[in-house]
Amino acid sequence: MTITQIMIYVRVAETLSFTQTAQDLHMTQPAVSHAIASIEGELDVKLLLRNRKRGVMLTEIGQKVLVHFRGILQHMERAQQHIAAEKGLEVGTLTIGAFPSASAYFLPPIIRHIRQHYPNLVFDLHEGSTNEVKEWVHTKKIEAGIILLPDDEVDLIPLYRDHMIVLLPDGHPLGEGDSIDIHQLHNQDMVLCKGGHEVAIMDAFERENCQLHIKFTTHNVGTLVSMVREGLGIGIVSSLAMSMYPHHMTVKPITPRINREIGIAVPSLHNASRAVRLFLRTAEELFGQKH
Repeated sequence: MTITQIMIYVRVAETLSFTQTAQDLHMTQPAVSHAIASIEGELDVKLLLRNRKRGVMLTEIGQKVLVHFRGILQHMERAQQHIAAEKGLEVGTLTIGAFPSASAYFLPPIIRHIRQHYPNLVFDLHEGSTNEVKEWVHTKKIEAGIILLPDDEVDLIPLYRDHMIVLLPDGHPLGEGDSIDIHQLHNQDMVLCKGGHEVAIMDAFERENCQLHIKFTTHNVGTLVSMVREGLGIGIVSSLAMSMYPHHMTVKPITPRINREIGIAVPSLHNASRAVRLFLRTAEELFGQKH
């Protein structure tokens, strides 16, 4: 089994397409099929199933092997980084994941700072919900992910404490005060954005014995802003997310304060590559004290 064959298998498992893999890796489709057949023959197990209606699917053992193969490729990447460092060069690819607001807020300054010193380092960025990013770290699809804490299955670097704010339609009576007590939101029509906001909000309402009446849920902060602007409900959203969306609406702090912790997750700090350690160190320098 060769590194190239392992790389081909990982790509097929991620795209679930022999054709797409062949295009991505600039190979012929028969060559991709031959590589997969060679791996399955050597391991004497079926890793992939091909179905005319459902396409390519991973077997149970195929999913487990995928995690190990990703680890092998990451070890090879770390070896290449060490060799490059010995020659006085910082090269390689760093695979990072983040949920949308974290991606927009944290990644550009971190990447800009790193590339000023290490222009040859390549970043492969993945964006998804906070649960998707956690899963990518767990399965080693990415080397580091910006997630909401806690997560007991990986190593964590706390980075930032975010807090929730209340977004009000124009002319709403709650806009008169300096802040909004959570009890004032009891049974109000609320608009919530999923993907990392809802857990902290639900926990806070439960602690204060308040009824959270969710009128609408969205998966995009921009949609939440538009719905509140149209008077469809009161929005609760993180200050970090709102900083990414310029607006002219009434925003109020909420008491008691509702916080959420943001951090960087890696499968193992001990086994982290030089590039991952550089990313962690840079993130802490730029954002570690900003709470």
